[in-house]
Amino acid sequence: MIFSSVILFAAAFVLCSVLVPWFERFGRSRGYVTGHAPQKIDARNIPYFGGVAMFLGVLTISLAGLRVFPLEVKPINFFLFLSASGIVVVFGLYDDLRELSPVKKLIGQTLAALVMVAGGVRTEIIYISGWGNIFLSLLWIVVMANALNLMDILDGLAGGVSIITISTFFLFALVTGNHFVLLVAAVLGGAVTAFLRYNLPPARIFMGDAGSQFLGFAQAVMAISLSLAPSGHEIGLVIPLVILAVPIFDLFFVIMMRLKQKRSIFVKSNDHFVFRMLKSGLSNATIVFAMVAVTIISCLCSALIYRFSNNAGMVLFSALIGFLFLYGLKLGKLEIKQ
Repeated sequence: MIFSSVILFAAAFVLCSVLVPWFERFGRSRGYVTGHAPQKIDARNIPYFGGVAMFLGVLTISLAGLRVFPLEVKPINFFLFLSASGIVVVFGLYDDLRELSPVKKLIGQTLAALVMVAGGVRTEIIYISGWGNIFLSLLWIVVMANALNLMDILDGLAGGVSIITISTFFLFALVTGNHFVLLVAAVLGGAVTAFLRYNLPPARIFMGDAGSQFLGFAQAVMAISLSLAPSGHEIGLVIPLVILAVPIFDLFFVIMMRLKQKRSIFVKSNDHFVFRMLKSGLSNATIVFAMVAVTIISCLCSALIYRFSNNAGMVLFSALIGFLFLYGLKLGKLEIKQ
């Protein structure tokens, strides 16, 4: 499994190392840059087709990997994943080019989530009903697609954090023997690593809404597909929350700040903890480094929770949530210009 995964990672990295700069040149030549797009907050002339390049790389190498390597993955399940991912990317790309309304964006995300849930990718929590698991799965996928989308506001941030979280999902897939997640994590990890070469500050290309929503969608699907909470170790249910603590924190921070100011949670604004960190005097590179470091810590906590008893795991989980809550209160006191 490890040999196959390394080959898939390398293949995705090489292909996306070709696709990403090609899409950068294409975006610049056709004027698809943030400075010309009124819906983009960033005023620099940066192309935003990096997500399309990543998806095409993942699509190509995944299909090739299914044929070449003897991974125990049901082709129908993976085809459903690629199809649902395609829906996310198409809606995201349209949002990049024309800007979709929040309702239409949610429709696209929900449609993609329905494809996965209908294909059997859903939570199986015994404490809630079958319909409850379906609803929870749909909600989780949509929330994570939006969480990564909101987090993609700083050069290298969403990609840098995702490299760590994807690697963690890969390790959990190795431990549990989940070939589907191994394949997704290996190929997606290679694609994101190649993209980051051109997205670290100062960025030459952005992933756009197509890429950020695709990243969030894929990681949500990986989280649901892993079985981390067997009977007697129910605390394992919080492991995906711990792995993805940073993007989830940003999502809820933005929501709370907008509600506090009595503004719609669907209207774009600067209500992100990152902008408050910038206001405090930290540089772009320092913030990315700090967020990657926090993500590494949260992912290490997820590994400990996987090994700890229910009680010890709950203590660690509560400590992590408490730290993020207190830090959020501190950042929330900093005012920024809208």
